[in-house]
Amino acid sequence: MKQQLQKEYDHYVEINKDGYSSVVIRAGEVIMKLLDEGKSCEEAEKGLNGFGLTGYMAGATIQAVVRFHERGDEMKEWWNKHCGGSGEEKGTINPAFITLIDK
Repeated sequence: MKQQLQKEYDHYVEINKDGYSSVVIRAGEVIMKLLDEGKSCEEAEKGLNGFGLTGYMAGATIQAVVRFHERGDEMKEWWNKHCGGSGEEKGTINPAFITLIDK
């Protein structure tokens, strides 16, 4: 956890107590714990398994990990590459969204 963001994280948890959002919080906490234990981003991402997340929820979970965890930049680069990006995108790719390109 980025210590300077602890209050923001506590508020994030407080306002996301409904069933849908709380699953995203729990999954994020599992991933952050795995990262704290020294797991690779690929290994930590497996922490999403078993929560029954939609693609949107998985993306929201990773976005929170990127924002609040010390290894967030590393996770963002790995995740975005995992989702077909270059790893250098400004934000976090959400796998539930599609991009249409006019050819």
